[in-house]
Amino acid sequence: MCGTRLHAGREERFQRWRCPRCGWVFYGNPVPATVAIVVGRRGILMCRRAAEPYRGTWDLAGGFLEADESPERGLRREVREELGARVLRARFRGFVVDRYGRGGVPVLGLIYEVRLAGRISARSDVSEVRWFAKDAIPWRRIGFASIRRALRAHLRAR
Repeated sequence: MCGTRLHAGREERFQRWRCPRCGWVFYGNPVPATVAIVVGRRGILMCRRAAEPYRGTWDLAGGFLEADESPERGLRREVREELGARVLRARFRGFVVDRYGRGGVPVLGLIYEVRLAGRISARSDVSEVRWFAKDAIPWRRIGFASIRRALRAHLRAR
């Protein structure tokens, strides 16, 4: 805040960046994002990433919330932007934590199980969409560890 270089230190078991002059602390809090596990008769819908991080790997639809946007509204917006479809039903299933790429910002993902209505197509930052049967999910080609954890938890719960 005052322009002095921050120093790293441990505080409450976490590394924090603190200003030695004015005492301001940078906490590095996670950025909220929604994640849609889209389910249908053909399995689970996955999206191939068109941009970094992890360009070309498989992912689930979703993205970061905008300021003053509720998680449900953000989920619906992201699904519309990435898949061109409308959320018919969404059920909250839990949270995952990750980083947005190696060394990226911390992310708190809000996981929803979703049913869609309308025609699905790859849009926005998605280069391809494909349905995967539960026994054919491309685990090694999923970029984010949190997405693998969310999918495994979803499949165990079923």
